Amino acid sequence: MKKTEIKAIVFDVGGVIFLIKNKKKRQTKNLLTSYKEFCFLLKGINIPREEFWEKTLELFKKSSGGEVTKKQNLKILSETLQTTPKKVEHLFDKTLKDNIIENKKIIKIISRLKNKGYKLGILSNQSVLSNDILIPKKIINLFDASIISCIDKVKKPSPEAFKLILKKLKSKPKKSIFIDDKQNNVDAAEKLGIKGIFFQNNKQLIRDLKKFGVKI
Repeated sequence: MKKTEIKAIVFDVGGVIFLIKNKKKRQTKNLLTSYKEFCFLLKGINIPREEFWEKTLELFKKSSGGEVTKKQNLKILSETLQTTPKKVEHLFDKTLKDNIIENKKIIKIISRLKNKGYKLGILSNQSVLSNDILIPKKIINLFDASIISCIDKVKKPSPEAFKLILKKLKSKPKKSIFIDDKQNNVDAAEKLGIKGIFFQNNKQLIRDLKKFGVKI
């Protein structure tokens, strides 16, 4: 049976393009997959971390859905921690940067796919505080389109999120692949007819892309 020709490939960011430095944490809950885990890595805050997580969880959800601006988010967090918005921003930035690493192998694969003519997209759930760090311009420039939750106000695994990115890429579900490190997001994509790949490591991703007939 002839394989359907793939036109578009969509990538998640956290857990795929950026990884946790601690390899043992990559297959478990970590700051890229759990806001609670992120909160427990914050250093020097003046209230218990669990209390901070409980007080700010709803704010995080709103931030990820684009319901509050970065300025509003920092103001509320600074009031919770009794410090300045600038110090909160530095604390959040440092916590992310100290614990993540760019997946250079994936970046090379993305560049090769782009050179071979595949349409490439980003579909990512991001808060207004993580977006600039996890999706900087040098990453965005590798892709043809993106749907980012805090900007576009739609989150995975909502069907609308997948439909929007494919619309931007002008690709049909059966001619598209979606890559994510969360199984529930992959399942949601597959329900729409998109070919899904549950990301575990770079070698496995290359094997799975080739299974779908992707030339790397």
